[in-house]
Amino acid sequence: MLDGIRFEQTGKPAVVVATSSFVRLANSIKKSVNLEDLPLVVLAHPLGGQELAESKAGGVAAEIVKAVLG
Repeated sequence: MLDGIRFEQTGKPAVVVATSSFVRLANSIKKSVNLEDLPLVVLAHPLGGQELAESKAGGVAAEIVKAVLG
């Protein structure tokens, strides 16, 4: 989250990736720093082991790219 905020504040496109358990927190932080437009891509929680996490990341890769390119 902090990296995404720092990127956005320096004019670099960013996207935050969070699991479903942290969506409320991520949105609250975005609002508190006036970055409501910072894209947020959500993965199912929990990530699980490495294989499952890789699979979930692959499932949202296109969404991440789209969010960064805006």
